[in-house]
Amino acid sequence: MMDYFQSGTLPLGLSMALAMNEQAKAGFEGLSETEKEHFILKCKDAKTKEEMDRIVSSISPAEEVTNLFRQPDIK
Repeated sequence: MMDYFQSGTLPLGLSMALAMNEQAKAGFEGLSETEKEHFILKCKDAKTKEEMDRIVSSISPAEEVTNLFRQPDIK
């Protein structure tokens, strides 16, 4: 299993956003490797900081994480 935080493979903005949101970080860590890759790509496609914040907030373990991948892109 790849440690995205230690390996430096997370984009800087995403890494910072997850570091500032413990629930989102826990949600990210609970994803499968494939889901992590999809989540990273979704974050890379974010056009604004607000869009990135919405995507990161949506990964909280309190929500059903798999729904993130079933919904249309967050705009």
